[in-house]
Amino acid sequence: MKELKRNRKILIISLIVVLVLVILLFTLLILDKKFYVKEFKNNIEIEYGSEFKETSGDVCYGNKFKCNKVSVEVEGMIDTTKLGEYEITYIYKYGKKELKNKQKVKVVDRTKPSIEVEDSELLYCPNGIIPDYKVTSTDNYDGDLSSQVTKSLEEGKIVFSVKDSSGNETIVKKDAIAKDQTSPALTLKGDKTIYINVGGSYKEYGYQASDNCDGDITSKVVVTGSVDTKTAGEYTITYKVSDESKNETTLKRKVYVYKSSNGTAQSGKNIYLTFDDGPSKYTSKLLDVLKKYNVKATFFVTGNGKGYEDMILRAYNEGHTIGLHSNTHNYSIYASEETYFNDLYAIQEKVKNITGYTSMIIRFPGGSSNTVSRRYDGGTHIMSKLTKEVEQKGFRYFDWNVGGGDAGSVTTTSGVVNNVLKGLGNGSTYVVLQHDTKGFSVDAVETIIQYGLSHGYTFRAIDMTTPTVHHSLNN
Repeated sequence: MKELKRNRKILIISLIVVLVLVILLFTLLILDKKFYVKEFKNNIEIEYGSEFKETSGDVCYGNKFKCNKVSVEVEGMIDTTKLGEYEITYIYKYGKKELKNKQKVKVVDRTKPSIEVEDSELLYCPNGIIPDYKVTSTDNYDGDLSSQVTKSLEEGKIVFSVKDSSGNETIVKKDAIAKDQTSPALTLKGDKTIYINVGGSYKEYGYQASDNCDGDITSKVVVTGSVDTKTAGEYTITYKVSDESKNETTLKRKVYVYKSSNGTAQSGKNIYLTFDDGPSKYTSKLLDVLKKYNVKATFFVTGNGKGYEDMILRAYNEGHTIGLHSNTHNYSIYASEETYFNDLYAIQEKVKNITGYTSMIIRFPGGSSNTVSRRYDGGTHIMSKLTKEVEQKGFRYFDWNVGGGDAGSVTTTSGVVNNVLKGLGNGSTYVVLQHDTKGFSVDAVETIIQYGLSHGYTFRAIDMTTPTVHHSLNN
């Protein structure tokens, strides 16, 4: 009986202890408040260029039975336009309570670059060489990667691959056919047109040939044709080369053997080279070229060539004609007949003082067909008067029937050459207008002379017996 009472007492005491513990635990749960954080990631990655969205997680402050919303502050910045690691601090606040969580953010590039091959049908050389196809590649971070695209051959396919700076790689495989349809590249050293004086010598300037599949094939070039430098005429040298796939390229070089002009021809095809507006810093070079070919020309000079007046004397002493253009080259000289002749006599006197020669050969500024005189002559149609008066006073005026275009839109040597050569034909008198104040135009003279001599023209300077070339009046 005593034992039973003792056990009951122990049970009661145990129950009381358990109850007390439960009460204490329950009390702690109610009284113990803290921050509860859910779904917060300590480390995240974000794609380059994308929008960063703050990920503070699900946070509240309280206990298991009641948890209150908190305010969140963010410290730190993320620049998604720059790869790298950044740190963001989230500060959770509830009253005076505060909790900080740090988050590492890594801006990464996971986007692969693009590859585009323009050609629809791809070929590769029978020997396995892959031609330089136009391939473009762009990357969201690195930009243009076209120059970094590699090519390889794999079981009848051309494999294009590229890798960006982040290691993202793109591989594109295209079906291809083993075939070479490209002709070799053949280039001639020296000019394609060569001019040689009778009695001179011809040397082969050389050539070079390469092929997209076979590489350097200069040794395979076959040269045919010959030049007889003792006989004036036109000769052709032919260059031909073939690659291993029988693709062929042919080029020709023209060689003209000509006789030097002696300037005495009175009939046939005659070219009168004339140069306006000089002298200038280019006149000396021009005179050297004319002397080299024993060609005489005509210089319609102005009074504006300060510091180059000695070129007028040199041109005169070397047998060229010194014509009169204008002392001022100011179109206001067309205001009246008096102002025009005052200007003309001024340049005539200047030429006489330099050379001792009284020139009577003239060219109107703008030509006799100019329309600019209308702005100054007050409606008097002055060019109709001047063209008559200059001849009455013993002058002879010359316009031109071939223009180099160097006073207009043409600004290259090749452009001047093309304009002059187009203007030549089988007539007897060609007066060519150029300006020795333009370096690119002076550079064209040698080619024009070479062409003329090799095609049966005689170069002459204008004199008082030269057939006149006049424009239609347009005033």
